[in-house]
Amino acid sequence: MAKSSTGSITLPKGFRAAGTTCGIKASGKPDMAVILADQPCAAAAVFTKNRLPGAPVIAGKRHLRNGCAQAIVINSGIANDATGQEGVDNALSTCKLVTQELAGVGISIQHRDVVPSSTGVIGPQLPMDKIARGVSQLVKKLARGPKADADAARGIMTTDLTPKSANASLKLGDKTVRLGGIAKGSGMIAPNMATMLVFLTTDAAISPAMLKLALREATAVSFNRISVDQHTSPSDTVAVLASGLAGNRVVTRPGKALNLFTEKLTLLCNNLAYQIVKDGEGATRVFHVAVTGARTEREADRVAKAVVDSPLVKTAVHGSDPNWGRIVTAAGYSGARINPQTLSLTIGRGRPESVCVFDKGVPRSLSAAQERRLEAAMKQKDVYFTLDLGRGEAGVNWLGCDLSREYIRINADYTT
Repeated sequence: MAKSSTGSITLPKGFRAAGTTCGIKASGKPDMAVILADQPCAAAAVFTKNRLPGAPVIAGKRHLRNGCAQAIVINSGIANDATGQEGVDNALSTCKLVTQELAGVGISIQHRDVVPSSTGVIGPQLPMDKIARGVSQLVKKLARGPKADADAARGIMTTDLTPKSANASLKLGDKTVRLGGIAKGSGMIAPNMATMLVFLTTDAAISPAMLKLALREATAVSFNRISVDQHTSPSDTVAVLASGLAGNRVVTRPGKALNLFTEKLTLLCNNLAYQIVKDGEGATRVFHVAVTGARTEREADRVAKAVVDSPLVKTAVHGSDPNWGRIVTAAGYSGARINPQTLSLTIGRGRPESVCVFDKGVPRSLSAAQERRLEAAMKQKDVYFTLDLGRGEAGVNWLGCDLSREYIRINADYTT
């Protein structure tokens, strides 16, 4: 899944964006971004489940209670988390700064229609003088097109090595509906969700209730099924704005139109989720864990999560070591009801490249040709494991990345 080169968040009708550098980061790299809709939008978001949520998460939840928003403002470098009431006040002040600067160029929106978001180091208060300067710069730079999309994507990065963006489209009736997204995420990545910010736009005409339903379904099978380091951040946010300018019949209830929209939104989210894992701190390989033959999806999730979270599995992937015992024993301690006599493991992506190494509780004796295929499968940039529990019909797919020496270096030096 490659990132899109043809635009992202301003590709749907009715959106502008900008990114800038305001001095929050000592490195001098971009550290702020804004997304603005031409009119109030249906809006929805999914936030972190960490019980120490960042101040922007607290403020964002308040502002999205009515299912409406018109702008998103993001800073990187400082997370505005564990900052108390002052942090919340600063998040709200940032929203007001956006409305004030927009008013100066003849655009009137309510500060409650601005969603704030922050990512970076936990603890420091936002430097509001720099935030004010950044907001002023952003409003002047608002534009449509690939450059504006790319600038915004860079403005939300922290330890990311590359910006992340994607787009998708579908037909609802005779109207073309477009979706776009940008994301940041590299470390502190764990299910529900991760140190990731994801901002999505669409020109679909859809009610806030149906947009929220679609986003929750898409997030559940994408961003909540990835892991880099098992650490759930306090800043996680996935937010979507829908301008309604595609002109399709408004989606107000479950049915075919909602299913089609949700399917495409899920595809977009999976694309961005893959980019996040691929850019995991110090990562050199992505590994895909498919769990099949489970009695329930929940059972399959427990097994897959145990495998992608295992440091021993992650280091084996890094070293291209087909140490399959680490994988099956991770399934064994996952908490799911595993029957060893029905458990099988295959390594590799489909036939004829894949090799079954553990078959219904018994190790397989491999031929020389199979050993070569197994070695080749473990050396790929994308490594595939399929665990068949042999108990039912449910299955899930998760993504993880390897654990390298570089990950330790990055996180040992993060604030210094």
